[in-house]
Amino acid sequence: MNLFTTISFSLIIFSSISISAQEYNPVILEAKKGNEKQNASTKKEEMKYFLQFGMMSRNHDSFKQKYGVHVLYENCVITPFMSEKAKKNNQEVAQYLNKKYGESWKKDLEIIPYGL
Repeated sequence: MNLFTTISFSLIIFSSISISAQEYNPVILEAKKGNEKQNASTKKEEMKYFLQFGMMSRNHDSFKQKYGVHVLYENCVITPFMSEKAKKNNQEVAQYLNKKYGESWKKDLEIIPYGL
């Protein structure tokens, strides 16, 4: 019984270490300009986005059209690494919006982005 307990605890510890060591690479959303044909020479523009966790509760299409910023929802499980990445990303996007539009974008978004 003691050997079983030791092995069980070892497995739990090793699995938690591997989960905390995972690397999170955020998705880069791309948008085409105009009605260009899809080919190798199509220019793509990197789209800014707020990263949220949990179930999508609202449709943010009007915000995306007005400000060019998408809201990307991830699952509910948040690792410390994902949390820091989301906070950093969301703070950078908020600074961009504040610089370009002032504080008015916050009313249109209707949510508080993660980490702000």
